[in-house]
Amino acid sequence: MHRRGRKFDPERMAYLESEERRALLDPPRLLQLFEIQRGWVVVDVGCGPGFFTFPLAGIVGAEGWVYGVDEGPQMIVRLKERIEGLHAKNVLAVLSTEDSIPLPDGIADFAMLSMVLHELDGLSTLVETRRILKASGRLGIVDWKKKTELIGPPRRHRLGEDEAAAMLHSVGFDPGPPLDISPSHYGFIARRI
Repeated sequence: MHRRGRKFDPERMAYLESEERRALLDPPRLLQLFEIQRGWVVVDVGCGPGFFTFPLAGIVGAEGWVYGVDEGPQMIVRLKERIEGLHAKNVLAVLSTEDSIPLPDGIADFAMLSMVLHELDGLSTLVETRRILKASGRLGIVDWKKKTELIGPPRRHRLGEDEAAAMLHSVGFDPGPPLDISPSHYGFIARRI
């Protein structure tokens, strides 16, 4: 069903923390769409150096936890540096693979995949994400609209909203209607079926 994903080049990691990206996505505004609650356990799957991880930690507060999960060792090293530098006591860095997220079943109230769907080699990351969510848990998706632009991945590597919704549905999520995040991005708030 899904072709091999194109992975983000870790040599370009600085872009993931850039003001340019912050202006494009505005984490506080974007995260409001997902109605995340104080005290929740959140998993940021494909977190990179923590672009959304730390704003998520601010939302869940000291009573909550955020697991920053990534398969890239360089991303996890940078995330750990930022955790230490920011004294983020409610953030834990977790090295994963695309096929395995080393967290217990049903641990999370919310999981987020931002710019991850188009990079996946298959469905195993989505299956694992569903496994770690509570029965009442929700999944927040943000990804690139399927169009040609000067920023982001080439059009051929992007997934349209219908393609993304079909992927989510195939592993047991109800994606709900697409959200128009920005001129370049769409999103979903998906629930377990």
